[in-house]
Amino acid sequence: MQSIEISIAGEEIFKIFGFSATNTFILSVLASLGIIFVFFISFGAKRIIPRWHQNLLEFILETFYNFASSITGDEKKTKEIFPIAATFFILILVSNLFELIPGVGVFHFLRSPSSDLNFTIALALFSVVYINYSAIRKLGPFSYLKKFLNFKSPVLLFVGLLEGISELNRILSLSFRLFGNLFAGEVLLIVTSFLFAFILPLPFLFLEILVGLIQALIFASLTVIFYVNATQTEHGK
Repeated sequence: MQSIEISIAGEEIFKIFGFSATNTFILSVLASLGIIFVFFISFGAKRIIPRWHQNLLEFILETFYNFASSITGDEKKTKEIFPIAATFFILILVSNLFELIPGVGVFHFLRSPSSDLNFTIALALFSVVYINYSAIRKLGPFSYLKKFLNFKSPVLLFVGLLEGISELNRILSLSFRLFGNLFAGEVLLIVTSFLFAFILPLPFLFLEILVGLIQALIFASLTVIFYVNATQTEHGK
């Protein structure tokens, strides 16, 4: 009987210049290149009558833009955070949907990027660093850092330290939430497909589509929320 090996970390496929290329890294690169290619053929040339894939992408982007606007309540902030948040949403959604491709998770060289903790931590780390960098540029370094290091009183200093810890905790919460849901889903699909090849996995496939969409939306939404909170001034401007 064929055995199934399930590991948390991505499996190394080859090395190039000392860099370890894992199965999840390879698929994440393919996902990124695929997204760039689709956007290029959709928006690279102007057409009088848009094609179906351009209409679909415009619908997705417009819907997410309106959703982000409902979170920020500020058109300017929406335009500032929308590019990075939309990129997160599309990349994570595509990476999540890789689980539905036959063979992904079964063959050792194919594995969904979102089921690798390294991938989710990298996205979360980039999100938090980008948000803090943007906040420093927008508010100024002294004004922004004052909420972490306020020496006016011991209470304010303690609150500032807790605020700094919460910033680090966001990296863990974003990464482990995405990783946990997608890793569990991948394991479930592998086991059900291995035991029951046809009928039984179908409901779980639809469930994984829904989970993949929700998790991508949650990650992007939290990025928007964290940005709004980080760039909020004392007067709410």
